[in-house]
Amino acid sequence: MKKILILMCFVLPLTILAQTRPLPKKPNGKTAPKNENMRGEKPTNFLYMIMTVEEVKKSKKEETSTKFKFQSFDSRYSERLSVSTKNKTSTIEVLNLLGRSGWELVSVNNEHYYFKNRFLAEKR
Repeated sequence: MKKILILMCFVLPLTILAQTRPLPKKPNGKTAPKNENMRGEKPTNFLYMIMTVEEVKKSKKEETSTKFKFQSFDSRYSERLSVSTKNKTSTIEVLNLLGRSGWELVSVNNEHYYFKNRFLAEKR
């Protein structure tokens, strides 16, 4: 009798915990064409730019001035950005100016700031 009770103590919980899972649905023989599975969307293009910040100190008495250099997809665009940031004194002002024109800051490495722009790439 003890053996039966001990056996039931082990077997009964296992039978209660056992669950049956439904079988996976069988395919009906129709497969979707390859074109429907993979939609032909174009990948998003980005233009990239690097801004280098240099602090120039002319003499000990004068304050340091900040100089911004741009390397982008086009040298004319880089020159235009350099001219528009000539009067800017802080990096925050330049970052705000670039942010308003659609440039997103991707990474910062010491004095190098890396940007990407999706909207200018769509216009090209």
